[in-house]
Amino acid sequence: MYNVMIVEDEMLVRIGLKNSVDWSRFGMQVIADMPDGQSALETYNKDKPDVVITDIRMPRMDGMELISRIREQDRQTRIVVLSCLEEFELARRAMSLGVSGYILKLTMTEDEIATTLNSVRHELDEQRQDRPTQATADTATVPSAGLELVKEKVLKDFLLYGIYSAGEFEQFVRQSGMRLAPARLAVCVVELDQYARLRDKFRDEHGHLIKMTILNMLDEITTTFERGEGFYIDRTHYLLLLSFEDMHSEQQIRQQLRLIAQQVQEAVYGCFGSTVSVGISKIDSAYKNLSSLYHEAQHTLRNKLLTGGGLLHEPDERLDMAPLEQVLEQLRDHSPVKVLLSPLKQERYGDYMRLLTERLHEDPATMQPLLFQFVQWISTSLYEQHQNEKLLLLDITAELEQCDTLPDMLEQVREYFVHVAEYAHSLLHMSHEIARAIQYIKQNYAQNISLQQVAEHVSLSFGYLSNLFKKELQITFVDYLNRYRIERAKELLIGTNMKSYDIAVQVGFSPEYTYFSKVFKKVTGLNPNEYRRQSLKGGNAVDITGAKRE
Repeated sequence: MYNVMIVEDEMLVRIGLKNSVDWSRFGMQVIADMPDGQSALETYNKDKPDVVITDIRMPRMDGMELISRIREQDRQTRIVVLSCLEEFELARRAMSLGVSGYILKLTMTEDEIATTLNSVRHELDEQRQDRPTQATADTATVPSAGLELVKEKVLKDFLLYGIYSAGEFEQFVRQSGMRLAPARLAVCVVELDQYARLRDKFRDEHGHLIKMTILNMLDEITTTFERGEGFYIDRTHYLLLLSFEDMHSEQQIRQQLRLIAQQVQEAVYGCFGSTVSVGISKIDSAYKNLSSLYHEAQHTLRNKLLTGGGLLHEPDERLDMAPLEQVLEQLRDHSPVKVLLSPLKQERYGDYMRLLTERLHEDPATMQPLLFQFVQWISTSLYEQHQNEKLLLLDITAELEQCDTLPDMLEQVREYFVHVAEYAHSLLHMSHEIARAIQYIKQNYAQNISLQQVAEHVSLSFGYLSNLFKKELQITFVDYLNRYRIERAKELLIGTNMKSYDIAVQVGFSPEYTYFSKVFKKVTGLNPNEYRRQSLKGGNAVDITGAKRE
């Protein structure tokens, strides 16, 4: 038996958790329950429990300090955090200290607690190298330890890799107690929109808290409807397997599918303030058809690229392409940057727009890299023509990378063109000091130059020149220097056969190639080798449009 200590200052929660759980079911027993971190640490040092379930906010010593003090002594004790949604940031920090999971105090259910304890039991079994034989679809019984993990693995092996037959999967469904009858099945694929922004918003670098919260939501919703189960596919996608054996009207099933999907959307938005898109399959019977239903749901979800996020997508839905066509038409005919280009470059601008329109109807997925190339070409072309340093500094690479739909991407490009035109038309001039600083950078960028050196060159203090860069160019000295070096690196990648790591050193980056590659991708959206391959395809970067080289 594994020994458990509960640490919670609210007596009702502490006693309730201790007495309401059948701990023996998980091979565990509660040996202590403590009201604060200080007394818990003393008990831990004396009894060395295998599992500590702790609140975060407590008197005398809070949960964060308790976890830290335990981790100073060992990494083996499994820790579960009791938290509230408003403590999301603290829970995230706790995860970085090696916490196995967390339970929301105000909404915790028996199933949620069981899932967490099963996962902890699975970790403990692995540590003792006494893990039960891994469950497969043809075993006589399915072990309770790590049941949710076993379900996920078997499901993926069946749906994605075809390792198990339909008969073996049916046997596993029966043995594991999955709520999934074979009659009138449907599949929903749930995709988190703008996942990178969601992860950054909650500072959840590895997505652990987001994953656990989403799975808890899916479990609660499927339990409420008493049909099907939810599963994790990857960091942005989740799966709902649903069966409607008690319904015979397809229209009624469709209505309930939409209702379930809408509840998922509402739950995610209520918790994270973020949207999800859902692809819904047709309805079919027999487990052997689950794989095709899954791929169909994935296929319908691809419509998100054209429609934008936060919507439900069903088979045979009719897409309205007119809004995207209108945006492309506006960019083609009324772009504020087009009039700033030379006649030859205006012709090439038209080639880009023609190809973007073709891609929209033939292969929309290829539009994103083309848009990256397009905006880079605009920036370089206008800089060459107007010699306006600020045009090199207006960058939307990061914004485009975080967009996962074409409406969002085109809106970013439209806004970018407006800003570029404003800068190009601006009558504001750089101060004499900034102009001299930029000239010094251009002459010495290949050297290991610093802001202090540049400040001495223009006879200004370190701090004053730093502020001047931010005020006049809206960018830091380091970012400007890196951007300029990347422009020179791009020339060498296209115009020479030098190795990319040699180019990094030649334009002033340290021999540590990783940093150069990271900065290069931040500025261009591609790593150096990808940029070279794409740019040299057909002769140069613009040749991808089919335009003639100038």
